[in-house]
Amino acid sequence: MISRRMFIQSVFGAGIGVLFTGTYSRFLEPRWVELNYITININELPHRFEGMTIAQLSDIHHCQYVPREFVRRCVRKVNALSPDIVVLTGDYVYDPSYRASIFLLPVADELAELKAKEGVFAVLGNHDNKDRTSGALSERGIRVLINEHIALYRKNEYVFIAGVDDLWRGKMDLARTLKGTDDKPKILLVHNPDAIEMIKATDVDFVMAGHTHGGQVSLPLYGPPVIYSKFGARYAAGLFREGRTMMYVNKGIGISGFPVRFCARPEITLFTLRNKRIEEVVGQI
Repeated sequence: MISRRMFIQSVFGAGIGVLFTGTYSRFLEPRWVELNYITININELPHRFEGMTIAQLSDIHHCQYVPREFVRRCVRKVNALSPDIVVLTGDYVYDPSYRASIFLLPVADELAELKAKEGVFAVLGNHDNKDRTSGALSERGIRVLINEHIALYRKNEYVFIAGVDDLWRGKMDLARTLKGTDDKPKILLVHNPDAIEMIKATDVDFVMAGHTHGGQVSLPLYGPPVIYSKFGARYAAGLFREGRTMMYVNKGIGISGFPVRFCARPEITLFTLRNKRIEEVVGQI
């Protein structure tokens, strides 16, 4: 039979645990940015693009819970990586209504400070108003790709950088996006990783996505209990292969819904592109 003292101790201990977990998930982890370094092997990557670096920021969700100062700190972290290009994969504010302008212009101003040798490219997410967001970013020198692609050249060699409209809120048109491309490597920006089910039937080499926040709350030994995806936690976060296509799902740096993160730290990712054939030859030597 449990004593009154033991009962009080156990209740007190549980209370301390709840208090610590609540404080950690509300005030500590949402600002504890994780830097991930990922190598992506691409078949027939042109020689001049060997070692190219791409920094990804996603799901910023600037709002009262994701302050401008935090966005500025993340921009500085990206700049410190000295990437060749920077990609932004949607959801720049939390509220897509007219009130979002309170946050849209400030976050656009902060993102305008991103430094990349060969450009900053963006797509829109389900929390973004298409006209206002694309206008705010474009006016600040960020190339917004909505169902279109560009050829990124290094002298006489090139790869394609493409971006689609959001799967839920926009009008995603993959055929239009890839029309006019050839057999050179294709790097595709999407917001929602559910789009991989359509993309895997194409010859896209590498996809960068966001949207999931890694679940935002991920329970030990269980994983994220809620993911806004028709595939559940299948594409919650990290690197995946579907057919010939590689996809990376970034956990983002912001929050939505409840202002907490637990075991799903905010993330900045730096990718390094490598020629798969060269890697295989080196591995055989």
